[in-house]
Amino acid sequence: MNKNYFILTGIFIGVCLLLCGVIWFSLTELYAYREEYDQLTQQSSSHSGVIENLKARNESLSRISHLSINRASTVPDAVAFFSLVRQIIETNNISLLTMSTSGPDNSGKKDNILQLKIDGNYYAMARMFADLRSLPVPSKITRLDLKRNHNLPEELVEVDMTIQVMTEE
Repeated sequence: MNKNYFILTGIFIGVCLLLCGVIWFSLTELYAYREEYDQLTQQSSSHSGVIENLKARNESLSRISHLSINRASTVPDAVAFFSLVRQIIETNNISLLTMSTSGPDNSGKKDNILQLKIDGNYYAMARMFADLRSLPVPSKITRLDLKRNHNLPEELVEVDMTIQVMTEE
């Protein structure tokens, strides 16, 4: 009978050791999976921030691509640009007092600066500036001096401005 108890005790100890081994293996696997899960959760949260930044950037790029910048054209020189500006001036009933260009310099670059002195109704000037923005030629007003002419009626103003235009190379 002692032999039976010895065998049963051996089997019981073997089953307990096997059970402990399975539990230890399962716990180490569980800890490894938990670490991997935590890393993936952390990466997922960091990637979601990156994805939000990329979505915002794509939205900005789509708004930029809808602008009409790509339809811009250049002019040979400031005199050609002046013909476009003169049409706007005449459309808005503004008087042109003087006009001058920068003239070509010694480096061979074309003249790209137009200096104008005009006078007219204040509101016509505002419409003219709005019309200048809609020109297909990239340009910028680098100097603007707007003053009321005291010798003229109340709404009339005198404008002295310099416009820089993008010319062909």
